[in-house]
Amino acid sequence: MSAKIDRKSAMRSTLTAEKHDVNARFAAADAVLADRPSGLAVPVAKLSERPAFSAESSAGQGGQIIEVPLDLVYDNPVNARHIYKPDVVKELAASIATRGQKVAATAVLHPDIPGAFMLVDGHYRKRGIAAAGLHTIRLVVERFDSDIELYRTSWILNEERSAQSPLDNAFAWRGLLDRKLVRNEGHIAELLGVSLATVNKTLSLLGLPSKALDKMSEHPERFGVFVGYELSLAAKSLDEEELLNFIGRIVDEELSSRDVAALRAKMQSGRERKRKETSRQYKIQNSGQQIGLLKEWDSGKVAFEVVLDDPKARAALVTELMARFGLAE
Repeated sequence: MSAKIDRKSAMRSTLTAEKHDVNARFAAADAVLADRPSGLAVPVAKLSERPAFSAESSAGQGGQIIEVPLDLVYDNPVNARHIYKPDVVKELAASIATRGQKVAATAVLHPDIPGAFMLVDGHYRKRGIAAAGLHTIRLVVERFDSDIELYRTSWILNEERSAQSPLDNAFAWRGLLDRKLVRNEGHIAELLGVSLATVNKTLSLLGLPSKALDKMSEHPERFGVFVGYELSLAAKSLDEEELLNFIGRIVDEELSSRDVAALRAKMQSGRERKRKETSRQYKIQNSGQQIGLLKEWDSGKVAFEVVLDDPKARAALVTELMARFGLAE
């Protein structure tokens, strides 16, 4: 376990220029890496000295930066991030169109497509480059021993900058389980150094209706692990429309996790009090005419109403009912 922690710390130490969110990360990179676009560990190379990409190139071994056509670069299927905010992509596109790509993305050789690459880090950059109307991306190509190491590296890199949301994690962790890259939820917790309770609560988000997940994906930063878990609890008693309205309130009113918990409890309590019972009713007829109604509910409640014009018939019915329930005259 300590070896894993050491590796994680080592990775973190190389990422001090990339913090907080994507925009801040690239602003810092512009200032710190203006003259060292490949990072501090690689000697500065002039643009004119960088090799053009070809299928026979050395694929960036040794930390060398290569320029690759965008259509030869694929997303990592086990990437830690699944949700990409359009406004962030738009801002990145404007920055890259003005100043160029300052930090090379990290990639590996594609395992199935000769001459192609698969990103480890830089998925936001790839989208920003495409949105800027550019057609190539600068890469540093590295080697990884396994898919699970690709995921773990992606997760650590994101955690150091603009961390993926719990919803990102839920999709990614479900993918790891489905691909059998991890044994179980406990293995995920051990791999990433998080609690098993966090993994369980995070994965519970995927039990929400698809419309709810789509709405949450529009503002993933508003739905931390605790808020997401509260939504999972709320979904057990709220219908889909009520759940979507609840999600809308969380976003619009910027509710804290404590506010969400209190509101969820209040909504569920009110719903239990107002829960509509199933009822059945029977018409009472005489000579083809309805003269009354008998109604019963699942709770045991029974209502009886009848109109008898004949006084003798009415008196006989009242006497019968009083005797049935042991009522004194």
